[in-house]
Amino acid sequence: MGLVLAFYLLYIGKAIIIPLIIAVIIWYILIALAEGYEKIRLGSKNVPYWLALILSFATFALAAWIFVGFVNNSVNEVIASAPKFQAKFQFFINDLNTRFDLQDRITYGEFLDYINLTTVATTAAGIITTVAGFATMISIYVLFLFLEYRTFNWKIKTLFPNPKTRLATENLIKKIQQDINTYLKIKTLISFVTAFSCYAVLMAMGIQFASFWAVLVFVLNFIPNVGSLVAVFLPVLFTVVQYDVAHAFLLAVLLTTIQMTLGSIIEPRLMGKSLNLSPLVIIISLVVWGSIWGVVGMFLCVPIMVIINIILAKFDSTRPIAVLLSSTGDVSAD
Repeated sequence: MGLVLAFYLLYIGKAIIIPLIIAVIIWYILIALAEGYEKIRLGSKNVPYWLALILSFATFALAAWIFVGFVNNSVNEVIASAPKFQAKFQFFINDLNTRFDLQDRITYGEFLDYINLTTVATTAAGIITTVAGFATMISIYVLFLFLEYRTFNWKIKTLFPNPKTRLATENLIKKIQQDINTYLKIKTLISFVTAFSCYAVLMAMGIQFASFWAVLVFVLNFIPNVGSLVAVFLPVLFTVVQYDVAHAFLLAVLLTTIQMTLGSIIEPRLMGKSLNLSPLVIIISLVVWGSIWGVVGMFLCVPIMVIINIILAKFDSTRPIAVLLSSTGDVSAD
């Protein structure tokens, strides 16, 4: 009953909770950038904290502005070309019916119920728009997180006067911060390299909307397992229409090779134990958080489960749950 109530509260409170979680992630990114800038030396001294913070804000804002602009241009290109491209779909469907002499003929309307280029483009834009719609609230949360950050250590000391308890709490917070930072850095790097590699393949094969598909690959890579499958399936499907099955098969092989190499071999090695979650748990959390918070929940499910598992591993009473959630059963280092 308590679990059902918790999920219900998460659902009805998503307009407040989702921006808060996104704000915390952005805050982590800004802190990590600031710490990186602080290591830079100016003469005999390191960059001061206040300047490092300004530089981290400027870097993040510039990256966000470039990314949103690129997404906007790519989506507009697809939407503008959608009517012409969908005419090719009509020809493709007619050819399919004729070639295989299908008894139950596929109609264009039925096909569009499943695949519609304009819908794909506007859905991709909708994800960005949803996050942008929370921009004001996210900005306020980030501002107050930085204001609280300066007094956070003092509050920990006040809340936990016992040195042993305080040290355990500080280590827990540090562990969460390290693992989330590691996940975000590596996931962003892998997603960028994957998107760039796919873009190079798409351009080399002359596939239309290569930049749009590359953006889609980058974004969908943050959705575990399912995202990479969709990122391969969609451009391959449209390649069948633009060229033929042979081109589509070659593209599928190349894109799948890229996804498997980077996502299944290189990424786990770089992640190490920072993502100590069972694949089954990741799939279940994808479904659960996706049903509660929609597409945004799918993006946030892994960071949320990483935090939950770290916390569960710290207490004897909940450690067995952490063992079940982990990928190897080893949570001793957590």
